[in-house]
Amino acid sequence: MNYYERIQKSIHYIENRLDQSLDLKQVSKEAYMSIANFYRLFFSLVGHTVKEYIRLRRMSNAVTEIKTKDEKIINIAMKYGFSNHASFTKSFKQIIGVNPTTFRDRNMEWSFDQINLLDQYYDISENVESLDEYPDIKVLKEIQPMKVAYYCFYGKHPEYQAFKVMNTWLKNSQLDIEKDRIRIFGFNNPSPECITDEVYGYEVWITIPEYLNITDSKVKTKTVQGGLYAVCGVKNLVFNGGESKVITDAWRRLWSWLKVSKYKYGSHQWLEEHLKFDDLCIPSEGMDLYLPIELENV
Repeated sequence: MNYYERIQKSIHYIENRLDQSLDLKQVSKEAYMSIANFYRLFFSLVGHTVKEYIRLRRMSNAVTEIKTKDEKIINIAMKYGFSNHASFTKSFKQIIGVNPTTFRDRNMEWSFDQINLLDQYYDISENVESLDEYPDIKVLKEIQPMKVAYYCFYGKHPEYQAFKVMNTWLKNSQLDIEKDRIRIFGFNNPSPECITDEVYGYEVWITIPEYLNITDSKVKTKTVQGGLYAVCGVKNLVFNGGESKVITDAWRRLWSWLKVSKYKYGSHQWLEEHLKFDDLCIPSEGMDLYLPIELENV
């Protein structure tokens, strides 16, 4: 299950409990993430904070009932978590612009629909044919170019060294990890010549807003190419002095899928997307692997 599916799983959990009290720690567990990483990735993919999403979806359901049911407004308000008429009316006016009684009397329209990340990010038509044999691999809609801050380290333990520099830079930057919808990518650059090589390179990207300029002796900026990708998520990573077997196996599945698909290997960069790294720079909550692809007949 990749990050898109994990966040979508949490959305399903929310949707089934909009008229109940929601514990956001439990919601984050549905996505198999720490609450801090869940907040960041939810906002990055959905475009609303999880609290705002819940508030808007509850209001949307309340609006539907105000329009379609002959029920007292206060009863509908309390059903969706408001303790009194005044707090509901205040929130209603902030979101919709009028009070609920006026909305009902004028038979007005407003809605905020459930988000479906799979529709938003997946190329659904391209995923049907591989669903049975490779259900864990999905083709994404084309990713647009991204402006990134980046650093590349060459030597022993390059992942640790590269992330150490980027973590320090990020902590000292003016970026808000959640509000700026930051995403974290990495890849070998250059790759080891053989699996036993200890010296190779690793480059880390952190997405940044277009307006941001960076003056740093190590961390630089660039705009990187987008493109089509097949994505596969991995969890339960165990490192025994090298790359986790789960990661190696996932890359093999991606390459096996590519051989039977209508795609060929793309010219843009393969990627690993990280939720975060722990103090030892180990991807403690899994990662998504992005295989660059192009249509065979293009």
